[in-house]
Formats: sequence, C-alpha cells, structure tokens
Amino acid sequence: MTGTVASTQTESQTTNYFSNYLPPADPNRIYRVVGFMEYSKALESLDALAALATNYELAAIDEIVKSEPEFTIYTNLARRLERGRSNLAEKPAGENDDFARKGFRWVTALARVEVGAMLAGFSSHPQPFAAVAGTGYDLAEYKELLLDGAKMHFWALTNDPGFTAIMRKFNPSGTTLAYLRRLNVASAFVSALVASAGREFNPAQVQEVKLYATKLEGSRGDIRLSIENYLQQVMASTKTNLVGRQDNILLEACYKNVCQQYSRDVAALPRQ
Repeated sequence: MTGTVASTQTESQTTNYFSNYLPPADPNRIYRVVGFMEYSKALESLDALAALATNYELAAIDEIVKSEPEFTIYTNLARRLERGRSNLAEKPAGENDDFARKGFRWVTALARVEVGAMLAGFSSHPQPFAAVAGTGYDLAEYKELLLDGAKMHFWALTNDPGFTAIMRKFNPSGTTLAYLRRLNVASAFVSALVASAGREFNPAQVQEVKLYATKLEGSRGDIRLSIENYLQQVMASTKTNLVGRQDNILLEACYKNVCQQYSRDVAALPRQ
C-alpha cells in the first residue's frame, strides 16, 4: 500500500483500490493504525477473488466461510445504545434472529466498513467510504453494516459525557483529538449511509438521518467556536509560554479535524 493506486487486472475489467486516497506522507499517520494494512490488503485480495471466481466457485467459497464460526459477523449492535424508538431499526430475518450473519459477502462488507472508518478517523479523505465501496457484489450487506455503524457511532458519541465536556471547554489534548476523530468517523458513516441508501429511505427515516447529521455538525460548530475562543485567549495573553510546542501540535491537529465536513450527501436528501 503506497497511497497511490493498487489494481487487479481481469479480462473484463480493472478495479482500482483506494486510488489517490492518501498523500504520500499522510500527516495523520494512518499507516500506524492497527489493522489498517491487514484490512486493506485483505479487502484488495477478496475483491480480486470475487472478480475472478465463477458463480459456482463463489457459492463454494461462501459455504466454506459459513462453516467457520470465526467469520460470523454481528449486526444491529446499535440497538444497545439507542434512545427511544428508531425509524431505522433493523428488521430481524426471522423469529429469534440473533443478527449473526455468515457468508463471504458479510466478511468483505465488514472489511469495507472497517477500512472506511479508519480512513475517516485518521486521514483527510473527504469521502472515505467511497474509496472502498467496491463493485457492488456485497452492496446489501455493506448497506446494513453502514446503517448499524452510523447509528452506533452516533449514539456512542452523543451519549458520552466526555464528548459534552470538550464542547463546553476546549483543551488541546490527546483526549480531545481522539473525540474529534470519533466525531469524524460518526459523520462519515452518516454521509456514506445517505450516499448508498438515502433514496430508499421513507420520510420518517430521512428525518432521522437528518437529525443525526444536524446534531453532529452542530457539535462540530460548537467545538470549532470553542477552539477559536481558546486561540483568542492565547493571542491576548502576555505569557509567551502559555502554549508549548506539544500543545501547538495538538491544537493544530484538533483544528484540522474539527474543520472536516461530511454533510454534502445529507444535504442532498429530499425535503419532506
């Protein structure tokens, strides 16, 4: 993975992976994120396999994956965090459904979601999930995991009292930067959900997604204002050592992360 282009050649098509999604030396150091290389290379290889395999071969691969318990993918995890009834609640596949999903497509869909989330949190890519969306053979599974991920990250963040605290009073710290990365991940999930499935939403679901986006961008605006107020206080201070070199690095990183935007897809949703 060089951050340029990796590709798989077939007789009928060329599939590009992560084309131009990162600069040669990414300042957020995504290559240090645990699992990024593993998930990226695995997804690249699995997509190549899907492109080359016949339907008969894919069915055989699917049965092998289903037979191994370690490849079970659990979805609808957000139900444990949600407040109130959701119009986006995932429907059970049948009676006593435990939302344990098995199969080749679930594995590749999860890899897409994981890599997209890492790009959202640790790179400056404006559409991190679009970089890993693939050719669509696992689109249904990908949409379901995007939905669960969007809800889970939204509720986990908004229910966290630590996140509320950094909006009230900004402090250039590693903890603040971590929360801002989580904000970007949640926002990117919501935007990607709209891009992939927004046209399938009914009016009530559209309103709920817009609520997620509005709250996340409102939090982003509050934190940005808090950072700007902090900067004004620093500029007005006569203490030249008020902000040290490490604080300056953290301050710059925080400001860069809070200025990222993922609201374009959500803004395109139809008005009700």
